[in-house]
Amino acid sequence: MMPKVNKNIIIGIVIAVILIFISIIIYAFWQKDKIAQVEVPAEVPVEVQTIEEILAPGEIGEIEKTEIPEGVQIPELPPVILNTEGTIIEIKTDRLIVQGSGSNFTDQKPRELTLIFTDETITFETGQKAQYQGMEGLKHLKIGEKVNISSPENIRGKTQFKVDYINKL
Repeated sequence: MMPKVNKNIIIGIVIAVILIFISIIIYAFWQKDKIAQVEVPAEVPVEVQTIEEILAPGEIGEIEKTEIPEGVQIPELPPVILNTEGTIIEIKTDRLIVQGSGSNFTDQKPRELTLIFTDETITFETGQKAQYQGMEGLKHLKIGEKVNISSPENIRGKTQFKVDYINKL
């Protein structure tokens, strides 16, 4: 024979189980509301350039055939130019301002160039004895230094562009 269990104990246990179950359900819904309130940041659109855009020349320094006086010969530049040289005139937090030699312009006139550094930009010391990645390279450059500039994009006719490599001369 089973011992007689007091009805009050059974009712108490049932009520306790029901209260625990209800508490779990309330807590779950409360957490669900908290999760729903968390803002998910919108995706930042990535700027993707096509090869045509990367290799497209700029228009600065281009000479129209009608502007060329008769008998004067203008050097024919290649359609894609990826490097030039210049002298540093200003150093900013993420870019260099350089007095370019003009070799990336049809009219060959020196111009101020804005060189945009990225995390992939590599700066080399003279003779490539040391190299610095990204913005760290800006810390090792000085105003007045001559540099060779290499870009992943066509710099013909452009005064502002990203740089891959900076070589101190």
